[in-house]
Amino acid sequence: MKCPSCGASITTQTKQCDYCQSDILVKSFKNLAAMPLPQVNKYMAAYQSASAEHPDNNDVNAAVGLCFLRLKKYDQALNYLEKAQADNFEDATPFFYAAVARLKGRKPFLLNRQEIDQIMTDIEAAMSIEPKAEQYYFMSYIKRDYFKRKFLNTTPSWEEYMQEAVDNGLSAADVEEFHAMVGTPVDIEL
Repeated sequence: MKCPSCGASITTQTKQCDYCQSDILVKSFKNLAAMPLPQVNKYMAAYQSASAEHPDNNDVNAAVGLCFLRLKKYDQALNYLEKAQADNFEDATPFFYAAVARLKGRKPFLLNRQEIDQIMTDIEAAMSIEPKAEQYYFMSYIKRDYFKRKFLNTTPSWEEYMQEAVDNGLSAADVEEFHAMVGTPVDIEL
């Protein structure tokens, strides 16, 4: 594999490039959000090349999926993120971002119940691996925008998930980052 930033030869186990000191594999959308699109494309080309050589490498597949997610190519992102989920019970990343990709930039209210159930399954899988405030907030968002707006009873309620998110350190900046990532406007204040 080559470093996606400078092109130096590295292995898929390398965490940081010895030459340019950049991280080899992106692990969150936040890392990509600040990158200009040409650099995202450069990273994606390097990851796709590595994925072709190592099709079962979960970290590489997750990185390709995140790049596609940043480019709003949701179906391609979901394809790679689902590959990264295979036999992966230690990393919540592909499960959480697969749920984001399933939204496809739409508000939950506009999805059908099957899509909502798939999203919730992915979020629950991520929470079972490594619970984080953003996952609780995502579940709260789904429960509030889909179930509450359609007058459907559900337990736990969106308020309970929101409280869990706040208890786990959710901030107003986290909410803004989440909505920027999913492509929907912020519709709640902490």
